[in-house]
Amino acid sequence: MRLNKQQIEHMAFYIVQRLLKENLLIVDNREKIAADVQNIITGELEKEDILDEKVKEILKEKLNEIRNSNIDYYEMFRMVKSKLAEQENIVL
Repeated sequence: MRLNKQQIEHMAFYIVQRLLKENLLIVDNREKIAADVQNIITGELEKEDILDEKVKEILKEKLNEIRNSNIDYYEMFRMVKSKLAEQENIVL
């Protein structure tokens, strides 16, 4: 699922707000921490985008085999993505 900038901002604000409410985080500058969380979320989503492109390239090379074997492309995409994510220590 892709998130737009506003959704990421809202999620980051909510995460910081909940951590503060539960006294799990003590900060002087709530906005800076929310911006840091937003950057972390954005970075993780960018890693997933790069991973998706790698999977597409791998499957592009094997497209004829996939078609001839009557394998579902999207299932294969999920399997390859999961395997690459594990190899590259990316949490999905």
